[in-house]
Amino acid sequence: MPTITQWVDKFDAERPVGNMLETPIVLAQAIAAANFYAGHGALSEHLDIPLADPAPDPPAQYPEITPNTNITVSEWALIRPLFLLYVERENALYLEASRGLGIDPYGRSSSEIAGEIQQLELEIPHKAFQRDVITI
Repeated sequence: MPTITQWVDKFDAERPVGNMLETPIVLAQAIAAANFYAGHGALSEHLDIPLADPAPDPPAQYPEITPNTNITVSEWALIRPLFLLYVERENALYLEASRGLGIDPYGRSSSEIAGEIQQLELEIPHKAFQRDVITI
């Protein structure tokens, strides 16, 4: 199963032009997107954690999402659009900050992208939700 780092490496290989961000910043955006997703749907890596019986008090926390966290292809399919918007917004912020140096920004503004991020973040809880089917 690929890690977040491997997904970011694949992204860097696919889109070498037009992205002003260095790999650590892109990786931070991927972790942020994965954290948002994990707030609404458990990552399969977290589902593999054995449950204690009886449950501990306080309950055990999921492990922190790091660059080495495994992300399945289906999880990445839901995380990737948010990740792409986070990267685009961060890139737009860098370009907008460079105006004082006389550089003319290209692409959408960070405020345009923020609106699209907000819309996608509202949809993710519905897309990430899962419940086991129980038959009677």
